[in-house]
Amino acid sequence: MRKCTLFLLLLICFVKANAQEFVTTEVTKKNVLIEEFTGKKCVNCPTGHIETKAIEEAYPGKVWSINIHGGFYSSLEYPNLNTPISDSLGTYFSPNQFPSSLINREDGKLYPNTRWRDVTDEQIQQTAVCNLAGQVAINPLTRVATVTVEIYYTSNSSSDKNYLNVFMLQDSILGDQTGASSNPEQMVGDQYCHMHVLRSNVTPFWGDAITTTTAGSLVTKTYE
Repeated sequence: MRKCTLFLLLLICFVKANAQEFVTTEVTKKNVLIEEFTGKKCVNCPTGHIETKAIEEAYPGKVWSINIHGGFYSSLEYPNLNTPISDSLGTYFSPNQFPSSLINREDGKLYPNTRWRDVTDEQIQQTAVCNLAGQVAINPLTRVATVTVEIYYTSNSSSDKNYLNVFMLQDSILGDQTGASSNPEQMVGDQYCHMHVLRSNVTPFWGDAITTTTAGSLVTKTYE
């Protein structure tokens, strides 16, 4: 079974002068995004999938992950999990080992899976500069998804320009995976169930620039 999910990635943030509808205005701690560079031909990558799942389960509703397929270990054979955005991210960040991950894109640094939990623990204790919430409505006849994002700044950002990215992910893609036996929970018969695979970017590569980044600012963005 396949299902498409829209994933909202807070790289940092955004404004429109109206009252918020669903984003909280309370001061909160950071959520965490793990962007995992992986591939179907990477024998060690299933252990990375185990690690990200364990971290997500340790912080339910606070941690999300994206699997970025591209580069040497990601074959183009069916099912082809490579996309232009995954190739572009791989080219820019240039991971020299697989799996490796960005954790909230902190300084653009890549971490091996032995460090993901520690860095997540550090990030999740920090106070967020702003809050983000999103809603998605899908028209089943036109197959158009309308994504509404609200961002509220609870304090001043250290930068006068922040960015918002909206990504589309796909779950439950059955296919091959080298080293799949090390992660039996994701096996369906003799196939591997690939999860939260990066499929497309709704916003530009670096996201939409936000130029009002002071405390009390509210931003509303809509995408189709």
